[in-house]
Amino acid sequence: MICELIKAVIFDLDRTLLDRDQSVLKFIDGQFERYNRFLGHIPREDYCERFVELDNHGYYPKYL
Repeated sequence: MICELIKAVIFDLDRTLLDRDQSVLKFIDGQFERYNRFLGHIPREDYCERFVELDNHGYYPKYL
């Protein structure tokens, strides 16, 4: 039944529809603001850089 309703599926494999890097940076900045009382001792730049490093552009090992 659901399959009959789906007309198309779009994959953004080359970042033409969504700039993931900018979206992640915006998310991290907002997260830092929301949790500033817990993260205030960490410089924002260090927090953001580490988050981006750990995020690894959304790629992570599947064998954890």
